[in-house]
Amino acid sequence: MELKIDGQICDLGMASVAVPGYAAARLADPEACREGRSLKIPIPATPRNDALVGFACDPHAAGGFNDALHTAELSAEGSVLIGGTVRLLAASGEGYTLEIRDGGAGWAENAARRMFSLIGGGVGQCPDPDGDRRELDGRLPGEVLPHPPRRIPSAEQLLGPASGGTPALGGGLPPVPARRHARRADFSGGGLRGEEPLFRIGVFRSLYMSGAYSSRDTTAAAGRMGFSARRLAPATAAANELGRVSANPKAVANTVGNIVDTATPQSVDADGEAIDGLFNNGNCFSTDNGKIVFTPPTEISVGFEYRLKYTTAHRIVSRTRLKGFDTVYLGPGAEFRFELANRYRDLREAVAPNFTYRALVFDHLAGAQYRLTYTRNGVPGTVWTDFAARSAQVTTPASGTVADPVLLVRSGSQWVAYRGDWALYNGYVGETGQTMVEVRLRTAAESVSPASPKYFNLIYFAGAEPGMALTLHKECSLRPRFLSAPGFGSRIAFADVAQHRIRQSELLDALAHLFNLRFYTEEATRRVWIEPEGEFFGAGPETDWSGRTDFSQPVERRPVAPEIHEVRTWRYRDGDGAVARFDAGEEAPLGAWSFAADSYAAMQGEKVLRNPLFSPSLNAAGHYLNAPSALIPEVGDRDDAEEDGTNFTLRIVRYAGMHPLPGDERWGYPSGRSEYPLAAFHFAGDDAAEGFTLCFEDRDGQQGLHRFYDGQVRREASRERIILSLRLAPHEFEALLTPGTGAPDIRSVFRIDTGAGVVRAALHAVGDYDPAKASVRCTFNRLMED
Repeated sequence: MELKIDGQICDLGMASVAVPGYAAARLADPEACREGRSLKIPIPATPRNDALVGFACDPHAAGGFNDALHTAELSAEGSVLIGGTVRLLAASGEGYTLEIRDGGAGWAENAARRMFSLIGGGVGQCPDPDGDRRELDGRLPGEVLPHPPRRIPSAEQLLGPASGGTPALGGGLPPVPARRHARRADFSGGGLRGEEPLFRIGVFRSLYMSGAYSSRDTTAAAGRMGFSARRLAPATAAANELGRVSANPKAVANTVGNIVDTATPQSVDADGEAIDGLFNNGNCFSTDNGKIVFTPPTEISVGFEYRLKYTTAHRIVSRTRLKGFDTVYLGPGAEFRFELANRYRDLREAVAPNFTYRALVFDHLAGAQYRLTYTRNGVPGTVWTDFAARSAQVTTPASGTVADPVLLVRSGSQWVAYRGDWALYNGYVGETGQTMVEVRLRTAAESVSPASPKYFNLIYFAGAEPGMALTLHKECSLRPRFLSAPGFGSRIAFADVAQHRIRQSELLDALAHLFNLRFYTEEATRRVWIEPEGEFFGAGPETDWSGRTDFSQPVERRPVAPEIHEVRTWRYRDGDGAVARFDAGEEAPLGAWSFAADSYAAMQGEKVLRNPLFSPSLNAAGHYLNAPSALIPEVGDRDDAEEDGTNFTLRIVRYAGMHPLPGDERWGYPSGRSEYPLAAFHFAGDDAAEGFTLCFEDRDGQQGLHRFYDGQVRREASRERIILSLRLAPHEFEALLTPGTGAPDIRSVFRIDTGAGVVRAALHAVGDYDPAKASVRCTFNRLMED
């Protein structure tokens, strides 16, 4: 054998040296990748060795050996058996003890030390509808989920129930693309070249995990300067020529006054009812010359949460949208636009006798003449009515059958099919009406101080037609938010939404649990493998080593079953909210899968293998009025969300891209498209897309993640380990630990002779290797197919 330190040959002693072998079990743990292999080796004190270790026994030597980084390489017959960094452990007049450390992957060390938020990769977006539009337009393809897995807002958080729209800002979280940041956690800082078949698997490429904002204790700030203010009475105003109504007490017209009136406890509203929940700590909320103002005792960064309830006059402008007050301006950088959903149903497909309808032509032009026909008693083209206005009220006959209404428009001397947008509503529906809107908005944090207090007189409502009325109701409220979660208009980066209190290695552990991953790093060639167990073992060249068995040593056969429990269950962390209720009804946890070993040799009882990070989630329809068919993850759902409603149990979903909506349903402002971003933990599939699941069990015909464990658990329950000695040359031992060279390696399937026949097996462990000996002890896992 030959030892080199920093490329210089050392003198070796007479004792034999055994190089550490290999253990497949360590590949399942990314933490084990930090350690690699280590070999303690003694070398004699010779003039050559003295110089190589810096005369370590000389107290007057210029510097110590361990003051600088050194490398060592131990080889035999030209094959490197172990190589890496080397350190001096002991020195005496007789010799030196060195330790060579090989395979301690730098990426694994970084992942174990670095917090998840330090992976990097800025998102750089605003949590607003325009950000959603940019993402839908494909400017950030596949990296940012347009509408992420988020806590489903309660009724008061929606723009409705009559208006529809998108969830209140501040109530949801941007997603974190799990597969992209798993890759960054793996390779960053190591300069490694990934062998990444895992990242090309569809299920893994589409993974997203919920983000988290930083949090802090705000009890002291709220106790010193918090307040909760409400209105005392409703107020009504008409829109000016710009379609606006302000909330400014100093405006002479088109205003509803202050957005709220008082924070004084025990206040009574205009109806004589006591208002609950009012407080004004430190009298920070007050009125200055008629204008409400927040004046903290010291400078502080604070946002504000508005709960607004108002009724807007509206005009129907399309089958999906109403024209009315659909914009709320809360100050610079905080203009919230949404869409008033048209809640009236188009009845053209369900015309009935003896019923009054209103025909409404959305794209009406002055002077146009229309003819409405239908099929009566089986005769098509029967004239129902002629009209020349934007709408007309019509009634079907009391008897007979009616169907298939068709709108025609006069073109010269002929009636032709109308190609514009129109609808047929219940007769009581007018072109105009009223819609109630409820919304909760949280603004971005700003600096407020005693010298620069926060006034609330720049607020206005917009988007209406001149003269349209707005009534602001007494339920409106205002309070400061000292929490660090961003508000509407905030700029956010990856670190802002990735404040999970976890190390990067913990993310890898969680993903390894889902997909039964194996991690292997070969530092010499700067490559890392991350693959499911069933793909990692068996990927190397199949090799016949049946003639290598050293029968001078015993052959042992040990069943694997005594090492496992009779029942093993793979599952997620406990669910909450909707999932907890689902589990209670099913009397089984969502996503769990159990395997029962038939062998009586297995350990008694059940072993539950929980995912260390992730919980499951359920999707539900009916949350968006414009798109009631959209399936939205029910996350947090009031049970475990913090008081700010932004952080909850970590979830993982698949993003399935844009999914079509049926009929006239449209996704909210600003896209207005007949499709929505589908993200789900489990999706049963429909006519438009195939289903998928992240459950371990099979559900709704979708194969669960147990498929990544099936082969392993069947082998463990019924097969055996074979321990025998093999004759290996140094170059063969070196090749075993260097996958991808074309030579037999740790990923190969081997044919080995047990003395009672030849079987196919995967390498489980290699003992310490001494090239001076005739053979090395090896352990194999017998495969299901011989």
